Amino acid sequence: MRVPIFLFALVLLKCLLQPVSAHSTAGRTVPATAPADSLRLTLAQAEQLFQERNLPLLAQKSAIEASRAAILQARLFENPVLTVDQSVYNPENGRYFDVSRNGQTFLQLEQLVYLAGKRNKRVQVEQLETQLTEQDFFDLLRTLRFTLRTNMVELYYQQQGLKILRERTQTVQQLVTALEEQYQKGNIPLKETTRLKALLFQLGNQQLSLLNEIEETQSELRLLTRTPATTVLVPTLEENTLNAATPTQLTFSKLLETAQENRYDLKAAQTVVQLQEANLKLQKTMAVPDITISANYDRQSNFIRNYTGVGFSLPLPLFNRNQGNIRMAQHQIDQSQHLLAQQQLTVETEVMQAFKKAQEAQQFYNSFDPNFRSDFDRLLDGVTSNFMRRNLSLIEFLDYYETYTESMTQLLELSINRLRALEEINFAVGTPVITY
Repeated sequence: MRVPIFLFALVLLKCLLQPVSAHSTAGRTVPATAPADSLRLTLAQAEQLFQERNLPLLAQKSAIEASRAAILQARLFENPVLTVDQSVYNPENGRYFDVSRNGQTFLQLEQLVYLAGKRNKRVQVEQLETQLTEQDFFDLLRTLRFTLRTNMVELYYQQQGLKILRERTQTVQQLVTALEEQYQKGNIPLKETTRLKALLFQLGNQQLSLLNEIEETQSELRLLTRTPATTVLVPTLEENTLNAATPTQLTFSKLLETAQENRYDLKAAQTVVQLQEANLKLQKTMAVPDITISANYDRQSNFIRNYTGVGFSLPLPLFNRNQGNIRMAQHQIDQSQHLLAQQQLTVETEVMQAFKKAQEAQQFYNSFDPNFRSDFDRLLDGVTSNFMRRNLSLIEFLDYYETYTESMTQLLELSINRLRALEEINFAVGTPVITY
């Protein structure tokens, strides 16, 4: 015996109005509220934590200090060398280690003196090495900041998508509960509850997949900001601010100019050329021999007693004039110049690619009606209401639901891809020219 339509709708409505404390997701209970140890972060707060706590950045800062210490070491003079020669046994008086005026003692004090400005040129090489280390730090900062900002955006939209899936899963779960009661009473066929359970299972799988993606993004953000593994990060971004960020006011020439000033990998390639040129100058000075000046005292063994004298030693550059290192340095200059030209071309190509990609993503995003999501939400509510009143068949209802979940997923992916394209512009030019 079939119950009247209004009674069937009343039962469904009662179930839909019942409060739900947790969402059943394919046999797994997902909490409806965020854990107590969640940390809400704006993009600016996340960047501050990142710059203060990120371990690779801190390690690179230590490398900079180590390079600066190398400059200090290069500035130091060589230590003088003291040589002492004392006779062990004096056969004339039978004394051991005779340090009296009758014993033999020889003293020599030597000082190595670098010629041709070797010391200053070594300092210059170390200064350029330190400059390279600093540029590596800023390039690492650029790369990690891009990862941080894109992960924050992705996590924000992933959590938005999870919220939508949970709401729709809750609605379908309530429908399944209501229809299950009617099936037990023999009012509806088994196929309707079975198809709805299949839809519930599908939504559960989608939710579980999204939860895994969220956890992966969370893990990357925890590493970047060095937050505890038990902390749940919740990005607090403004939707209106995100939508207002566009590349429309940018030009390729301006972006390329900004990249020339802020791309530290390009600056590093320029510094390498300077470093190799400084190294060539150093290698040429290495062909000039250094002099060792000495002061000597000999008590007994020289042609007179208590001999004092000065001397110097100088290697003769007959065979080794540092020819190999000089030629190597010359070739290294050529190599670094070729790599600099390649890096300049790479920067130009990356800026153009990022600029075009952002323009295309923005154009595609603008083609969508901004009310699409809210209109679709109202449409789905109407579809659910009509299904409750039996004005729609189960197949039509399932078709609307599958279309809705697929469309919402693609809309969120479109939003992520658009903002990622904008971040690729920031990454390509080396500084945030687009902020939100």
